[in-house]
Amino acid sequence: MLTENAVDPLREFARWEMPDFAVLATADHHGRPSARWVDVAYVDHGFVYFTNHASRKAADVAVNPMAALCFALLEKGRQVRVEGLVARLGEVESDAHFATLPRTMQLLAWSSDQRAEIGDRQAVRTRFDDQRARFTGQEVPRPVHWGGYRLMPREMEFWQRRADEIQDRLRYRRGSGGWNLTRLAP
Repeated sequence: MLTENAVDPLREFARWEMPDFAVLATADHHGRPSARWVDVAYVDHGFVYFTNHASRKAADVAVNPMAALCFALLEKGRQVRVEGLVARLGEVESDAHFATLPRTMQLLAWSSDQRAEIGDRQAVRTRFDDQRARFTGQEVPRPVHWGGYRLMPREMEFWQRRADEIQDRLRYRRGSGGWNLTRLAP
């Protein structure tokens, strides 16, 4: 259930035990929206995800750093929306996370250009096999074209389905003195 007296939406988010994946919505320099699922690696003072720096989502936030995330745990009747500014992580944070990935994911980061059109699946398989051979017997370093991003929340909205069908919606907005909490109509 929602805690209406919670003062920190990031703590409330952690208490809700939401999934590690969310829909990330961005918009390009023409305002054209794009949404896709991303793995949210961790939540600290923001929501951190990793991707190829040449991906559509990276290109979008490079020209329009505002983005939104939407988490859903529908079997529990919960949804959390997050809006805020996105900033690219530094090399140290990106290196640290890359080192924790399974080797297969590390090799895939070297093998896949997320914006490139490919003739067939075998093209990626061939590049993957080439990278596996290249790094045989050694650690896989993080490619410079891969790294992390942190969405710093300016607004978070929690939605909770209720048995009486009158859902709860609470919105947190960051103000100059911290978070302001308001209740919204369902």
